[in-house]
Formats: sequence, structure tokens, C-alpha cells
Amino acid sequence: MDLEEALEKFDKLGKEETINLCEETYEILRKEPPLLRLGFEKILVVGDLHGDLESCVNALTYLDKFEEAGIVFLGDYVDRGPYQSGVINLLLNMKKNNPEKIFILRGNHETPSMNFSYGFLNLLIRRFGKEYEEVYDAYLRVFSEMPFTALFKNSVILVHGGLARRVRKIQDLEEAGKGEVEPEDPRIFETVWNDPSEDIEDFSPNPRGPGIYFFGKNALQSFLRENGLKMMVRSHEPVAGGYRILLQGSLITVFSCRFYGIEPAALDLRNEEYSFISLH
Repeated sequence: MDLEEALEKFDKLGKEETINLCEETYEILRKEPPLLRLGFEKILVVGDLHGDLESCVNALTYLDKFEEAGIVFLGDYVDRGPYQSGVINLLLNMKKNNPEKIFILRGNHETPSMNFSYGFLNLLIRRFGKEYEEVYDAYLRVFSEMPFTALFKNSVILVHGGLARRVRKIQDLEEAGKGEVEPEDPRIFETVWNDPSEDIEDFSPNPRGPGIYFFGKNALQSFLRENGLKMMVRSHEPVAGGYRILLQGSLITVFSCRFYGIEPAALDLRNEEYSFISLH
């Protein structure tokens, strides 16, 4: 599928088509655990998309090239960019048709608090008028059941934001559950909001807002060591070139939205080896 076809099929779905798509995908997502365990030989990891349909389409061609691979999207599909509906609808359709190969994690923008301020809710109001609430409620049900973390080969942990203060063991993430429209459990909230910092060792307050923290090398490496992991991969922050390696190689940030003036990238992950690919 090319960009033009994706725009035509998914960016302007009608009300009933959108609700049906959400309901079908909801039934798949609600059966997934909060923490996915993935055993593919290789996966492609895609960062924030924020309405970048071209990056989304380019990432999905990975499945055509590598039949035994999977794709993990790290959240933030809507808000800000021009093709928010196209991105989320395409991904939901792909998840519906390829539930064992496409995995869509939850980001901080899969929430009403972000959608109210950053564009997605206004887009739905403009498109559906007085009927927007029914459509938005269908999306919120889908958002609430998205897993918020994944393990690749019991070696690499994948999240949207970062390490939460109250998460010591993998089991803490599994026990946090999912299903909230607006996540309140600090283990989930911080997992989708926290950021790494080279300037601290453990945790410190983050200017993004109340309840959000920076985490440093000691905090992350202690968590990785405790759980027998090698690395964390996350998104959440635009970085030059689309990726950045931090905290002595124990963390990778990948960002996939071109509308921040950067080169959109994705991470090709195979066992403990990795490379970066452009999504331009």
C-alpha cells in the first residue's frame, strides 16, 4: 500500500466504518496482556508517528520484506500531525488483519487529556459534528486496552516513555494491568511519560509536569540487571536523525515523525544486534 492509497482508504472513514473498526480491534486488544512477550527472530520498532502517515506506510512495508518479522509501534499515533485519522485507522486495520505480527503500544497521547489540547478531539468534532462523541468513545475503548510495554526475546524492553520509579521487576508492569481511559497508576503513568537523562543517576522531577520524572543510568541499569535485560528502547522525544543512544548504550530513543524537522527513523532489532533505517 502506498501513501495515496492509505490516504484514500483510511484518513476519512465514515462514522459507522470507524466505530466498527474500533470495536473489532478492541476485541483483539483486550485479550492481550499489559506486557507482551515477543519471540520473533527480528522486529521493527517504530517511534512516535503523530499523524505521519508516510512514515507509517513505509514502516509497514517491513512485513513484505521479512515474513517472519514483527512490528512494534511505541505509541503516540494521533495529535499534532496532518493525518491523525489515517495513521490510527491504518494501524487498527493492520492489527485486525495481522494480530500476531502487528503490536501497538500505548503512548501518553492515547488519552483524553492530550487529545483535548493537541488536535485529535478537534479533528473528530470537525469531521463528525454532533456525532463525534460516539466515534471518540470507540477510540478511547481501543486506547484503554493497548498494552504499554513489550519484551523482545526476554532481553530488550520496549516502552513509550521510560522507567517508572515503582517498577523494580517485570512483574510490576504485568500487575499494573490496563483498561483505564486515563491511566492513574503511577507505574503506567510514568512508563508512558518519563524521560532518560545523562545528568542524573537515579530519578529527579521532570518539567513536563506533576508526577513525571527523569531517570538516570544507575536507575535503568539496576532495573535491567535485576531482570536479566540488556537494553530499553523507547520513543517520546524527537531526536536528530530519528534516534539516539544514551546511558552508556543501555537505552535507545527512536522517533518516527517527520513533522518535527528530523529524519524519521525506525529500529531494526535482531537478537542483541540492531541497526537504524530511515522512514523517509
